[in-house]
Amino acid sequence: MTAAQTLSIQQNLTIRLLRVLRYNKARIERALTLLPKAHQPLFHAIPFLLHVNHPELPGFVEDEHVPFGINNYSFRQNIAEALNACFPDKTSLFSDIKSIWPRQRAIDALVLMGSIGSIAQTDHSDFDYWVCLDGSKFSAGALESLQQKLNAIEHWAEAQWGIEVHFFLSEIENVRNNKFGEADGESSGSAQAQFLKAEFYHTNIVVAGKAPFWWLTPEKTNDKQYTALRDTLEEGGQPDLSWFMDLGNVERVDESELFGAAIWQLSKAMDSPFKSLLKIAKLEVYLANIVEGQPLCNVLKKHVHRGAQAPGQVAIIDPYSLLFDELITHYKREGQAEDVLLLQQCLYLKCVGNLSRPLKQGEPANFKRKILFAYAKSWGWSRKQLYHLDHPSEWSFHERVQLSRRIHRFLLRCYRRISSQLRPDQQVMDAKDMTVLGRRLSTFYGKKEHKIEFLRRAFDENLYCESVTVSLKQLKNGDEVWTVYAGDQLSKSGITNSAQKITQASNAVELMLWCVCSRIIDAKTRVLLDYNSGEISELDLNDLVRHLSKYFPPVKVTALPRNDLLAPSTITACMALVNFPTNRQKSSVEHICVIYTTSWGETFLLHGRDVLDNLWLDLQQPSPPPPCYVFVPRGSQQARIHGEFIDTTPMSFLLLH
Repeated sequence: MTAAQTLSIQQNLTIRLLRVLRYNKARIERALTLLPKAHQPLFHAIPFLLHVNHPELPGFVEDEHVPFGINNYSFRQNIAEALNACFPDKTSLFSDIKSIWPRQRAIDALVLMGSIGSIAQTDHSDFDYWVCLDGSKFSAGALESLQQKLNAIEHWAEAQWGIEVHFFLSEIENVRNNKFGEADGESSGSAQAQFLKAEFYHTNIVVAGKAPFWWLTPEKTNDKQYTALRDTLEEGGQPDLSWFMDLGNVERVDESELFGAAIWQLSKAMDSPFKSLLKIAKLEVYLANIVEGQPLCNVLKKHVHRGAQAPGQVAIIDPYSLLFDELITHYKREGQAEDVLLLQQCLYLKCVGNLSRPLKQGEPANFKRKILFAYAKSWGWSRKQLYHLDHPSEWSFHERVQLSRRIHRFLLRCYRRISSQLRPDQQVMDAKDMTVLGRRLSTFYGKKEHKIEFLRRAFDENLYCESVTVSLKQLKNGDEVWTVYAGDQLSKSGITNSAQKITQASNAVELMLWCVCSRIIDAKTRVLLDYNSGEISELDLNDLVRHLSKYFPPVKVTALPRNDLLAPSTITACMALVNFPTNRQKSSVEHICVIYTTSWGETFLLHGRDVLDNLWLDLQQPSPPPPCYVFVPRGSQQARIHGEFIDTTPMSFLLLH
């Protein structure tokens, strides 16, 4: 290679670096713009807390071997101001910064990924950081100490600021080789290793430290070319090798990961359906263009290198806009108008657009508003439509549930289309990861006899009801239909608002159990009972909800322990309800229904006096045995009924009052 050619390569790399730095700076500015003013100091404080290890600051670990200190990190005025805002009683500590400034630089980089700094950032966005370092330089004990430090900072951010911060300790060599641990909690393990790296490159912001060398390579770079370009860098050169870390190339994403990635997104949809809808659609679009297409991160890199513009004439590309444009183009081409509308609505809801709120006089429109405004205008949305989407808390319960159903139908259709195009031998997912994710999906989506189904939700707190109204209708054949409505329907002249109907069931226990499991009601909810309710009183229902909320709280399927899902299912709690629907004057056991939950997060409801006998072996299986409770409605015969139940049941049950 001649000197002239070497110079040309270095010049190209330098030009790309300058454009990447400009893009990265803009993303940081955008992140700060969208953060509430009171939270902005935290953005600067977090890198500092990883850079130092001091007993007066969050994240201190009393271990001389704990890795800390970020490469290429310097103390600037905005950091000093942020620290004084976060720790007003520690100003003297920061006035003599040299006394706590570390000599070591153990952490190569602190990098954000996800929605921060994009149109998808909201006041409730999590901060997901990759803490990148050379794991070969540290012992297992030292890395464990660093993890303790990261955990302490996470807890501090949550407790003091109400912000969810997640640190992912990322050893550079493992990332380079696409090794991301086991599928558990926030980690997708082997389910989508290459997709995870592509997602990281697509959304990353270097907050402090070294930049991924990937940013300097052209958008279509194979692994051999990537290595050759990396080898042109030298210490002290331009660009300087010490400015970068090598997390590996992403030439293309292997279709063998698509199946695992689709399963992972279905799993994530239990908590973040809007985000998962966009991401599983992205997988389907990638599969449709598998031959000629390339990962979206490489498309974004091309735009950054070329200084391309985003929608709304904003100077620097937005990663979520780029993703969304690709999805809409695909589904429009496929003629799927319903899916296009759903994607548009979900993008807007995820971004919390608030376009129906006019700007105050003199208030400038930020980049997010400009982009979303351009979208809404191109879609022909009216102010009435925007207002409706901006105020989901004003939607009827029916409207909220309908959107949830549309989202989960789309997710399942995408998953089925993707899986139908892949042969079983084309997936490379680890067997244990497959088991864990498969059982989570079975728990959430699967149907079994007597199982209480999960509500597939798009919203969270917006479905919670401070009060509900329960009504009973007796059919001519003697069957009962129990219905629950959102809000107080008793004070409305006897007219029930059908739009506020939540669900119905054949008995009151199933109705209340489903509502508790679905996080629609809890012990604080006021349960109102319509007048024609048979033997069951309003007090009975409120007592039942109180016990269900305490002993059978809602299950977060994504938080189920990995080891529990790899082991056989066992019963974790059991409750017998005795004589709940029968005449309160009866003094003997007339009716029994049994609720139990399992270690796989499933809840079952069975009726009959033989249920406990049939479950006897299952209740003996765990060691120690699961807690068992018995609930008898209040009344003059409660003690007598309880006594008979205990005498005839060969297990220990705790009476609930």
